[in-house]
Amino acid sequence: MEFPTDEATTVSTLRKAISRFVQERGWERFHNPKNLAESICIEASELLELFQWLTTAESKNLNKDPANIHLISSELADVLIYCFALANAVQVDVSSSVLSKLKESSRRYPASSYMGKAPSRCRSISRKIY
Repeated sequence: MEFPTDEATTVSTLRKAISRFVQERGWERFHNPKNLAESICIEASELLELFQWLTTAESKNLNKDPANIHLISSELADVLIYCFALANAVQVDVSSSVLSKLKESSRRYPASSYMGKAPSRCRSISRKIY
């Protein structure tokens, strides 16, 4: 079965498909922000597990085997589905959020200063949202 590509599918279409999937199963009561954030972390860990113990070079070559691509694609889809489900639950506009964050990051990490350099790992974590 062929599915539309990124070029042909909008974020809105994906969010609606995920919402419909959740509603058809009566899972809305489980899709609260806490559970969805936990699920994102769990699925991200499953994605990370595919790369565990590999060297950087080995990880770059995983896409040479279609079976590996399928596994990576499946785990990445799980992460994205939960991300979109969380956006649905808290009514965040994903496109605006991503573009706003990129703009903020462009100011924080100007290309002229960070070309080819990793951003600092030491960042203040004193900010709290509660």
